[in-house]
Amino acid sequence: MRYTLYDIQQMPRIPRLTLINAISGFKSANLVGTIGPDQTPNLAMFSSAVHIGSEPPLLGIITRPVDGALKTTRHTYQNIKSNGFFTLNHVQEDILKAAHQTSAPYPDGDSEFDAVGLTPVYSELLPAPYVAESHIRIGLEYVEEYAIKANNTLLIIGKVIELIIPDDCVDAQGNLDLAYAGTVALSGLDTYYKVEMLERLGYARV
Repeated sequence: MRYTLYDIQQMPRIPRLTLINAISGFKSANLVGTIGPDQTPNLAMFSSAVHIGSEPPLLGIITRPVDGALKTTRHTYQNIKSNGFFTLNHVQEDILKAAHQTSAPYPDGDSEFDAVGLTPVYSELLPAPYVAESHIRIGLEYVEEYAIKANNTLLIIGKVIELIIPDDCVDAQGNLDLAYAGTVALSGLDTYYKVEMLERLGYARV
């Protein structure tokens, strides 16, 4: 099957969103934890986390439009801008349904933690909540953002200030065994996959 840009643009909205969200391949499934100005912990599923650099350690997430046609409140973005911190929490199979449910449009003042039955836990290094049930947790401090004018989204860049990883999931060389940790992968908007290690290959040289 072949799709031209015209074909894609003529597709109904939901099939188009689903297809385009899947064509880049498997994505990470992370719960982004933030805290509101009223100290309400907020949690949202993100599939856009990306490595920016290692020195300093930087990760990025893409937020959906802050304004525009949908006129939807973006609690995650507003909370990050308010206090400057957020967390990334890997999703495993045992919390998959609860994690996915955080993508529902809960009203202001409601905590997704309470709504889906996950547990906020805090570190002395940052005010944003971690997900206690997540095996791999990353604490980040807001650094900067870039507007993507093509679709009115934002690239939010954060500096890693804390990593919480099970002792038996990382080796002396820094190799992280995501399969052992139980981290799942995401395709499209709502389809999740188990992962397994195939092979670790050496540094490629000519």
